[in-house]
Amino acid sequence: MIVYYFRNPDSVSEECINGILPNLPQQQQQIVANIKNHRHRCEQVVAYIMLSYAIGHNQAEIESAGTVVKEFPSKLIAPDSEPLLWAFGEHGKPYITNHDGVHFNISHCNDAVAVGVSNLEVGIDVEGRRKFSDSLLQRAFNEEEQTEILSSQEPQDTFAKLWTRKEAWFKWTGTGILIDHLKSTETDAVSSGCNIDTLEVTIANGKSFFLSIAQK
Repeated sequence: MIVYYFRNPDSVSEECINGILPNLPQQQQQIVANIKNHRHRCEQVVAYIMLSYAIGHNQAEIESAGTVVKEFPSKLIAPDSEPLLWAFGEHGKPYITNHDGVHFNISHCNDAVAVGVSNLEVGIDVEGRRKFSDSLLQRAFNEEEQTEILSSQEPQDTFAKLWTRKEAWFKWTGTGILIDHLKSTETDAVSSGCNIDTLEVTIANGKSFFLSIAQK
């Protein structure tokens, strides 16, 4: 499995995005054209480029039982491999229609975009340090997780870390986070055959984000 991440997607200029867009499939051009927010446009283009590069240049890592995590170069260029066409499953999880046996997942936050590509089902999630309300904490986490967050010396970090692990798991299942899932535990994930790994990636000025990867 290969995972690429790209820091600070909103640092990509609109000029760069507009220069790359004509080289993307018509499907992707239309998706980006419908997005008005600059950062969200950047996230879409960056995710497609990383996915295209991974499939075109990292077949050995995709088929490996291990996980290779790499930072993607900040200088973006148009993809040089076969255009990717994708569709969406019942719960909105995307899949590639012209590459059999390839599974991928995409996540983004204010600080990063990440793409995981594997020959098995995969779920990933990225999240930076964030504030949270008592109501969200109680709604989204079971009692054990709530205790871990509230007793932590860095509650915002612990919240973000646990959130990414939970969301990566449910993106692995293909359902995404649903309200009736949120009280589940990682024991449930393990019993379903899912393993979850989490990395903390440092960016500029002491900021960091968490990247969780769920796979068999």
